[in-house]
Amino acid sequence: MIKEIETKTKGAWRPGPGTVYPVLQKMVKRGLISVKKSSKAGPTQILYEITPAGLNRITDAKKMMRTSTERMSLMSSLFIDLMEPDDLVGFVLTSFDLQTQLVRMIVESGNGKLTDQDKLFVLRQHRLNLERELSRMTTLLGELEARTQQGPVAARSGPKRGRT
Repeated sequence: MIKEIETKTKGAWRPGPGTVYPVLQKMVKRGLISVKKSSKAGPTQILYEITPAGLNRITDAKKMMRTSTERMSLMSSLFIDLMEPDDLVGFVLTSFDLQTQLVRMIVESGNGKLTDQDKLFVLRQHRLNLERELSRMTTLLGELEARTQQGPVAARSGPKRGRT
């Protein structure tokens, strides 16, 4: 289980036994998973199995993730008002990178959750959104450059983000 978490997160999270097993014990106490011991030809193994209550909790978590994404979108103007300029630039660039990575991960995933038709739909929608935004950004960039009357707007000096 620990190795699976490390693999799924590409090493971003490497939980140790001191993190994982207490969480598993709490989940057992709450009835979200059950424990079975198996000692077939070797040392005893502890197997964890999700319970119906655990499945319900997963369904609730999925709903919460959907609504939290919607809430985040609605609260974005508040975040913009509260952020300092340098933080806002980093937030915008990171958000774009994360969205692009997410689309790539979904489409390249070999887990079989999406059909090729679903992947085509996601890629086409993403491309359409990028094309629309490129058109809008080109217009905004032209307007901003015209206002500055100094040619292209100089790049911000800020944290390097791996862009050329």
